[in-house]
Amino acid sequence: MKATIISNDFYVSRFLMKDLDKSTYKVLFEKQLERKKGSKTLARIKAFFPCKAGNESNLVVFAIENIIVLDYVYRNIGKPKVWLWNPITSMTIKNKHFFLAYVRRRGIDVWTFDVSDAKEYGFHYHCQIHSSSLISTRDFNNGSAFFSGVDKKRLQLLKLVKKDLSAVSLSIDFHIVRDKKTQYIKKELAITTDQYMGFSEYLTRVSSCSVLVDISQTNQTGVTLRVVESLFHNKKLITTNLNVKELDLYHLNNIYIYGAEKRSMADFLALPLHRFDFNLKYRYTLEHLLNEML
Repeated sequence: MKATIISNDFYVSRFLMKDLDKSTYKVLFEKQLERKKGSKTLARIKAFFPCKAGNESNLVVFAIENIIVLDYVYRNIGKPKVWLWNPITSMTIKNKHFFLAYVRRRGIDVWTFDVSDAKEYGFHYHCQIHSSSLISTRDFNNGSAFFSGVDKKRLQLLKLVKKDLSAVSLSIDFHIVRDKKTQYIKKELAITTDQYMGFSEYLTRVSSCSVLVDISQTNQTGVTLRVVESLFHNKKLITTNLNVKELDLYHLNNIYIYGAEKRSMADFLALPLHRFDFNLKYRYTLEHLLNEML
């Protein structure tokens, strides 16, 4: 029997869903759900009323936190298992309370890549995931260190990393998108942009760089996609996330934890890259996650 995956419409989610075998999985995106629009307040209240779940049992909701959507799925399709692709701290306080209360009331299993959230809220843990199509055996390194992302109060730290990378003769390829509500001085405007990078361009620059730079957001313990991309593309990684040390993809030759190392960045970069086999990389794919969930 086919499993059904209901995914959000984020472009990275759509990219991942291309991995799935259509004979095994039926994929629906959030915009395809035939939901009637109405009062959000009433819909949230209704979500907690007693009701029977739909008939489908082999069901995963992928990266959707909105309880109005979750309740539609529960009533009309079936009781799902939920994969959270954001840490709980990324939710507003109101949405966090609604989400936690809803999944507890319905007895819905929640899976997360964030270790702290798994421990605190009783969620199931699975390591961060990415598309298996990115797993590469070749090397293409152009001598650059690449970062792409929204500032999110990380600019000052990124400037320090940039300075240290320049000192070890790596070219800098940083694409830092400005926060909309932040006031930037002239020097900061010169090193930031208002333009987002297209996903295809992003993947090209990940593939061609020598080092990926990963600056975690405050209070996030789960690793980002940058970490998995470094594994899949055979790149060195500079990260601020101490929790990478707990993962089976961690190797001293491959990962430098910025601000927590006794060795120099130059010494780290001089080390040969350690290569992991396909079986380890596969554990960080969407297919592996779904096999575990279902």
